Amino acid sequence: MKTKTRATLNISFLLVLSIAFLLSCTDGTIYHQYAAIDKDGWNKYAAAVFKADISDTVGDYNVIIDIRHRTDYPYQNLHLFVYSYSPDSVMMGDTLNCFLADNQGRWVGKGISSTKNLPILYLHNIKFPTPGVYTFEIKQGMRDDMLRGINDIGLSIQKTP
Repeated sequence: MKTKTRATLNISFLLVLSIAFLLSCTDGTIYHQYAAIDKDGWNKYAAAVFKADISDTVGDYNVIIDIRHRTDYPYQNLHLFVYSYSPDSVMMGDTLNCFLADNQGRWVGKGISSTKNLPILYLHNIKFPTPGVYTFEIKQGMRDDMLRGINDIGLSIQKTP
């Protein structure tokens, strides 16, 4: 009988420990998606579109744009046009200049082999004033009609602590 009780306690302890571990690993991400860019290049008219359903109008959030690129990307930076639309049709537009490499040509992002990932903090400590679906559109703003070397563009929304 002691063996059965000890086994039950061990299983219960492991279950509680596992749940605690899983809860501690959350970073507050409420939305995270990637949009694949065509392997032939990112057309200057093509937009990566993300739709996030937001219900919390009280909490503060960070919006992060993830750039996944290859080391054959021909430039040091990447200009992005970012448009956001609220559920009540308020539009906001921004232009971002994202540095993917330093002045010596070393890639800033992390990754192995020929693919690098660089998260860019786009909006910091913002509130979403209206519950509903927020739409984000991201276009490349370089002079190339077909920009080569970008694999994916991602969008993450994280609750700030």
